[in-house]
Amino acid sequence: MILIQDIQTEFDYIIWRSLGNPPSFSTLQTDLYQFFSQSQPKPCSTLIEYLRSFRCLIILDDVQNLFKSGEIAGQYLAEYEEYGKFFKQLATSSHSSCVILLSWENARELATLEAEKRPLRSLHIPGLEAESAKQIIKDKGLQDETQWEELIRLYQGHPCWLNIIASTILELFNGNLSLFLSNPTELFLGDLEPLLLAHLERLSEVEKTVSGWLAGQGEAVEISPHPAETGLSKSEFWQGVQSLARRGLVEKLPVESGYRFLLNPVFQHYIQSQLT
Repeated sequence: MILIQDIQTEFDYIIWRSLGNPPSFSTLQTDLYQFFSQSQPKPCSTLIEYLRSFRCLIILDDVQNLFKSGEIAGQYLAEYEEYGKFFKQLATSSHSSCVILLSWENARELATLEAEKRPLRSLHIPGLEAESAKQIIKDKGLQDETQWEELIRLYQGHPCWLNIIASTILELFNGNLSLFLSNPTELFLGDLEPLLLAHLERLSEVEKTVSGWLAGQGEAVEISPHPAETGLSKSEFWQGVQSLARRGLVEKLPVESGYRFLLNPVFQHYIQSQLT
């Protein structure tokens, strides 16, 4: 990661762990204890003491695997609730370390703590900058360089999506981007569909209803008054929008009265294809 290369000199220790197949919190805690004990002759009694004694950067990847599917975003599976207590302790305790959580969705208690002006930030990572995105396309060997920016715009500079679509263009059109873009009225998903399905399957029924309604609007909309035609109460509808935003599937666009909300365009196209 470029970020780690830029900031590594700021820390005594950098630790990365994947939660792709998440261990129990006690197992992770033991793992971290062992890491520190191998480096320090005088052990600390708790993990938070290590984080106070040394400037550490801990990166936990695929944190969404700690959360329930089919529920509002950020609710822990019963066997992983200790992680939530640990994350809250990190956000409310004094220490000089930093923890980065990489996830498809944000934990509910962390979103609440962020609103309380704690030293905690949720950052939605946007698409790649133009030059980095163009490098992906160049490495794939696509033709028609003048249309690269259009491909990047359609797939939001998302590195994984661009890699997948570029591979499709090579398979079907021998790298001829102009042929691929010759039908501008329909966004091609192809091998992106399994990735988008994985997001859809994590949604609660309320979120699916809200997603369907937002997909039908086709533009950013205000959510007050809430649309009664969804069959949801005001509380359910607003909670659904909030949860989708915490998953990064809904964009908040500031306006004078507050925000307008827009479903991610690629996800919107996928939702629309499922409804037809």
